[in-house]
Amino acid sequence: MSGNVSLNARDFDRLMAAAQAYPENAEKAINDVLHKQAGPLISQRINPLIHPSGRTFKGHRASAVASDWPRYDIDENLAVSVGTKRRWRYLYFPDDGSNTKNHAGGQHFFLRGAQAASPEIAQRCIDAMTREWSE
Repeated sequence: MSGNVSLNARDFDRLMAAAQAYPENAEKAINDVLHKQAGPLISQRINPLIHPSGRTFKGHRASAVASDWPRYDIDENLAVSVGTKRRWRYLYFPDDGSNTKNHAGGQHFFLRGAQAASPEIAQRCIDAMTREWSE
């Protein structure tokens, strides 16, 4: 599942003002933040929203909450994608709304976590642009 996260109007206006004030460094500074810092920030906000199964039988591996589940794609310009490593792809079902016999879908924890992280990511982008300009 993929989706786009948007900034609220105030954060967008602040980010655009900073990009216009420092146009020569804006794209590089934003890419640096998105590709190096944004993915872990988003996954930190997603992790508390994932409900562990509570299964404890022998041979059951740890739930995603206690594991290293995130995978980050940083191939695109001015973008970062947060996904799961192969072992934890089952998170797709409770996230996207697919209901199965034992799982309630439609939790949208990936989207909710990304939305929660977006103001901090925007601020880090602004800080990076001003820091690049002042150096």
